[in-house]
Amino acid sequence: MQLLTTLLLIRHGHTLGNASGPHVQMSGWTDLPLSARGERQAQAIAAYVARIVRPCVVYTSPLERAVRTAAAIAGPCGAPIVRVAALREINCGEADGLTIAKVEERYPREWAKNLAQTDPDFRWPGGESYSELRVRAWTALAAIAALHPGQCVVAVTHAGVISQVLGRMRGESAACWAAMRPRNASLTELVWSGDTARIARFDEVPSADAA
Repeated sequence: MQLLTTLLLIRHGHTLGNASGPHVQMSGWTDLPLSARGERQAQAIAAYVARIVRPCVVYTSPLERAVRTAAAIAGPCGAPIVRVAALREINCGEADGLTIAKVEERYPREWAKNLAQTDPDFRWPGGESYSELRVRAWTALAAIAALHPGQCVVAVTHAGVISQVLGRMRGESAACWAAMRPRNASLTELVWSGDTARIARFDEVPSADAA
């Protein structure tokens, strides 16, 4: 009998890169910290996870916004934290770290093409394509699930990683980056069996301060 793995995907708390407006930075691999709001959200999702389950380990993207969220979750349950590079957000290449206004100015064609969400192989100059992100994210989470049959684990990661994994499960194009996009500090539960997974819940947020 195949033992199931419960995988709780947590998107990190809010950063200034998650705000809106022309002066917000593109923050794929740019290592922005949690905002004050994000710190509150991390504590809220940590309390929520502690009420419903005791994970045996907390995996996390190595970017600070994810690590801080992971530390809040791991603390109450005493779970170890394991950093996994493949859980990082998409690499936006030369656009990473630029403000939205600067990206639109320097890369108008790419900006329009990205918004169209029709090309799964779209990438910012020097960056990673959505198709490549999907393969990376699925491979990483499948490997984590395979290590923990019959157990519950947490993976703290990013909106791009979560939306690509769910998009693959639903048969949607990797180009559709806005589909199944979770809010900050939300919980999405996957039940993993072998090479397949099902969505048990999506984008649950314990705090009204989420976004």
